[in-house]
Amino acid sequence: MLRELSIQNVAIIEDVQVAFGPGLNVLSGETGAGKSIILGALGLVLGARASSELVRTGGKTAEVVARFDLDEPARKVLDELGLAVADDELLIRRVVTAAGRSRAYVAGQMVPTSSLRQLAAVLVDYASQHEHRVLLDEARHRGIVDLFGGHEPLLAEVTEQVSALRALDDELRRLRERETDQRARLDFLDYQLSELDAFAPVLGEEDSLEKERVVLSDAARLSELARSAERALYSGSAAAVERLGDAGKALRELVATDTSLAPLQVAVSEALYAVEDAARELGGYASRTQQNPGRLSEIEDRLAVMHQLARKHRTTPDGLVELRERLVRERDELSTLDLRLDELDGAIGAARDAASAVCARLTAARQEAGDELARRVERELDSLAMRRARLEVRLEPLPAGEGVALADEGPYAASHGADAIALLLSANPGEDPRPLARVASGGELSRILLAVRRALAGTRSVAVQVCVFDEIDAGLGGATAETVAHKLSCIAEEGQVLVITHLPHIAAAGAEHFRVEKQVVDERTRTHVRRLDREQRVAELMRMVAGTGNSKAAESFVRELLSPRGEQTGLPW
Repeated sequence: MLRELSIQNVAIIEDVQVAFGPGLNVLSGETGAGKSIILGALGLVLGARASSELVRTGGKTAEVVARFDLDEPARKVLDELGLAVADDELLIRRVVTAAGRSRAYVAGQMVPTSSLRQLAAVLVDYASQHEHRVLLDEARHRGIVDLFGGHEPLLAEVTEQVSALRALDDELRRLRERETDQRARLDFLDYQLSELDAFAPVLGEEDSLEKERVVLSDAARLSELARSAERALYSGSAAAVERLGDAGKALRELVATDTSLAPLQVAVSEALYAVEDAARELGGYASRTQQNPGRLSEIEDRLAVMHQLARKHRTTPDGLVELRERLVRERDELSTLDLRLDELDGAIGAARDAASAVCARLTAARQEAGDELARRVERELDSLAMRRARLEVRLEPLPAGEGVALADEGPYAASHGADAIALLLSANPGEDPRPLARVASGGELSRILLAVRRALAGTRSVAVQVCVFDEIDAGLGGATAETVAHKLSCIAEEGQVLVITHLPHIAAAGAEHFRVEKQVVDERTRTHVRRLDREQRVAELMRMVAGTGNSKAAESFVRELLSPRGEQTGLPW
């Protein structure tokens, strides 16, 4: 529900705030007072095109802020847009500069205007002499029929089956694209693998080879150093083991007299063993570390090939191991491509059968619902001065390319089914039904939307959206005006309705009544909006009935329209 609309510096509106209520909200006033500007401002926060001409003369910016109750459908759209709103209210703000640039904000977060249009689809149904969000958008015709028919479970089943078929189709397309160059790719993989297999890379081999190469490159010097250390520790004159032996003997005699020195004796003994072990290791190292030009050349050659392969494949020496494993997996996958293609052919056939069956059920349900919807709308139109009008809900197959194929040459299905649905109108007997935009006037479109909304009465989305009618009463009068008022009131029982009217019958049915008027102050025109109390409503309805010529008859008629029974029921009778 739209709670409040704040408008600043839009056309002749300088600063206006309107707090709307539930049910039927009526806006009335003289022609040119700014009623349609108010609804146009609402359209602006719903993503309508912005223009510098909207900015009031002398102003730098025009600004419109709308405050809505936040319901579940709107929250779902906000989630899809990645917008977090913790409150139960939704603030939408649109700013237009005098240069024609605009900015949009949802809950204080800047968004593109496309986000506003996504939210508009779940917030407001808008019908005016120039704009019909529902009736002129054939994508929404399908939603009307499905809503009327209660097709949500079938739609969910269709979405599941078509999504499964699309996934298989996508995989088949990818594999067939690969099949085209499968042989060339397999030959190339075999070449790469033969090269890698011939080299046989080993994880961590580069480090071990580099260490061995360093040792072999300086073998003579390293061997001599090791022998020199061994002689100092063990085999040379006055070696460390000899001196440690002497120290051990002395400590044994000391300990015989003073046992407190026993730990020192143990330490020297352990040092002796350690020196002996080190000497053995050094001797062995000196023996092993001999000059070996052949082995050194072998290592350097392998490192050179290793680095060449790594550069060629743009990886590291260790990465060659992972590369080989990956190439093996790809070769194995390509080798089984034909088998997978055969499996996919069978799976796609079964998926097509399943999707075709559920789409056919949905098409049949839509045709039945469409026929019933057309009958109900025609009955409604009959009471809205469109007695000879005929509505047709036409189902046609989806055009090629708008979905996945259910057979090789079509038909096609999308996640919403296999049907393109359009509401067509024959406004006069003998005329073929045609798209609404080509045969219906603005006033007729508003009445058709009213009839559709009446046909949808009781469905779960009616109470979600605000329904806006701009001058739905164009060309109406008498009993038809009373009928329109009645139907608007019925719609308003399930949701909020905003209507601009010049007819007292419709104005009297409103739960809230606002008068829009303009005044000239200091040579500037300003629009004002007043919420009317009962006596003010009487005066406004008398103006609508008799203009400036008030009479007792006019007053009596108006008070009858606003009788207590009418106020209690929301109806003027």
